[in-house]
Formats: sequence, C-alpha cells, structure tokens
Amino acid sequence: MRLISLAVVTATALASQAQAQDVQQGHAIVVTGSSLKETERQLRLCLSGQCDPRQDIDASLAHAENLFLAGNYAAARETLAKSVDRNERHRRTLPVEVSDLQRAYGRMVDVSGQPDIGRIVQIDALDSLKAGLGRKDYRVFQQRMLVADQFAQAGRIRLAEDMYGAVERKAASAGLPQVSAYALLRRAKLLGSVSQLRPAYRSQYRAALGRLEKLKGEELAQFRVAAAVLRAQDAARQNDPSKIDAIVATMDVSQLKRPYLIYAPVIELQPAPSRMPVSGAGRPAEWADVRVTVRPDGRVDGYEILRQSGGIDERLMGKVTDSIAHRRYTPYTPGKGKPLAYRVERFSFVKDWWTGENKMSGNSRVRMQNVNARLAWLDLTPEESLPASKSAGG
Repeated sequence: MRLISLAVVTATALASQAQAQDVQQGHAIVVTGSSLKETERQLRLCLSGQCDPRQDIDASLAHAENLFLAGNYAAARETLAKSVDRNERHRRTLPVEVSDLQRAYGRMVDVSGQPDIGRIVQIDALDSLKAGLGRKDYRVFQQRMLVADQFAQAGRIRLAEDMYGAVERKAASAGLPQVSAYALLRRAKLLGSVSQLRPAYRSQYRAALGRLEKLKGEELAQFRVAAAVLRAQDAARQNDPSKIDAIVATMDVSQLKRPYLIYAPVIELQPAPSRMPVSGAGRPAEWADVRVTVRPDGRVDGYEILRQSGGIDERLMGKVTDSIAHRRYTPYTPGKGKPLAYRVERFSFVKDWWTGENKMSGNSRVRMQNVNARLAWLDLTPEESLPASKSAGG
C-alpha cells in the first residue's frame, strides 16, 4: 500500500529482497486500478450493508489511497479517521489490520501538516500490534522502527538511535537476523545523515557502517550492498564522482532488476520555518507527480512532470527537478525489451500546523501554519514501466 509507505529511507530499499525471507509484509492494500468513483461506491456499499471490520478497513484504505493519488489529502485523511474511529476497538482480534489502518492515517496526518499528531498515531499502531501479537513478532519490530523514523524526522536523534539499537538486539535474540540487520541499516543511515552536521556522530556512524559491511551469510547480502550505497553517498557528499564510480564498481548488482537511489542533491526549500495565523482549512495541498528515466549505468536520462496541483510554486518545482537531474542510482540489469527503467514519484510540499500565540491580538489559541514548506516524497512506480520521458535538461 503506497499510502502505508509514505516514509522512505534511501538505502533501506536494497534490503527488501533479503528482508522478505523471514519478514513477510503485513496486511497491505495493492493498487488495482479501480477508479475513485468505484472505490467510493465500494466503501459506501460496505458501510450501508454493515460489512465486517476487515472489509471496512480494506475498503477505507483503498478509497483513501485513491483520494490521496487524486490530490485530495483532506478527504483521504477524513476517510481514514472515520475508519479508525469505527475499528480501533478491534485491535485485539485484528491487530495487523487495525495497525495498518492507523499507520496509513498517521502518515496522512503527517503529510497534511501535523507531524506531532501523526507520530502519536504511529505509536497507537504499535500499541495495536502489541495488543494482539507477541512482543517478539516481526511486525512489532517493524512498527518500532517506523516510530523511530518519526522521532528522527522530529529531530529526536538520540531517542531514534536508541530505538533502532533496541530493535537490532531484540530481533537478533528472537531469531530474526534480517530484521536485526534492517535496524542496523536504519541506524547507520540516520547516523550518516546527522554526522554531516554534527561531527560528534561520525565515529558512531563509522562503527555502525563497519558492522553492516561485515554481516555474514548469503541471506544478508543485500545489506552489504546497502552498506556500499552508504559509502557512495558519503563520496557524493564530498563531491567526488570518481570515488562514487569506484564504489559502484565493487557492488554486486547482478541481481538488481531495477535501480536504487544512491545520491540526490539536497533540496533546500527555505532557510528557516516561519508562521502566520490562519483561519479555516488554510491552503490546499500542493503536490506534483514526476516520472524519472534511469539508464542501466544508474544515471538519469530524463524526467517529466506528469501532473501537478493548481497554484504550485514553480520555484519549488525547479529545485526538485534540478535535484532529480543530478541523481545517481545503482546500475541494474534491464529486463528484456526494456532498455531503460522508470520511477514515478509524488512530491508534496507540506506546510505544518500548530496552535500558538498571536502576539498582535494576545490570543493564545490561534491556529498557525508555516509560511514555508517541507518536502514529503513517495514512490508511486507501477509494476510495468512507462513510455520514455523528456531529457533531463529540458
């Protein structure tokens, strides 16, 4: 379910093949191509016929995803909120389904500009899993890592790092080596990013990366490739293309059928957040879907803006497309008759909300919204590749 997968960490995608060996994904919604009108009809029929909780959750997730893809973030959030209200009491009998619903709702709340509330909902999803599953269940560990991601996004680095470390140790004790390695990868990725601004974290990052590179066994091979990706990202931050090429040359990418992102230039949307009083619902969501063409050598061949919301700031879109044109991906083995690979991505420009004081009026309960935006990114790539796009320069 794409809505369930709103949070993305670059290098972790490389671990998915190995992780799947002992970490099967929980209940998820697969996009079937049903129209928005059809998923609305299915949800309405479900509710009018008093369908069971599992069917309610399925229909709600499917319709919310279609609303999200159509750019109606408010309606998607409302659809999920109502389903959570109806179904959270079933967490003991349907822990996976209810937690999937809460997870999607939490991420929809986050991308709608309320990250603190979204983080609380993700903790609720963890509680739902713990209510119906054993604490050593792989899905509990997965959700703990997602909560850690949310704390990292909020700047609570020490807490996020501690959570990744706890999952790594406990998953290893529970006989889940891929989950343990996945937590180590997430921790290394976090430390690597933070160390660029806080040199005190560099020794911890180097230690975590070294342990990742030394993981043994064929079942953990993808994590070693992910470690090489982190090394390449370090070289990219140092503006050293030759070192990137040397690292990429050492990767065992023979099993990669599609490209994985190694490096993307940082997209800086604004120098610092500011806020203003807002009445009503504020500005509607601004978003754009971009198709990226990647050559087998991992370089970007082109991009195309497929569609975008009205009123979008073209300066912000320019920053996004400039970054896309300079990305580097892992080399990959193209499929027969498919010389190029394509990625379709949703970029949302999120303006966060909170309640604060308006010094002009003295009102301490004024709804405030950031003037500037933060960027949320989601991979929407369909199973089948798409037609070629225009050149990166144009």
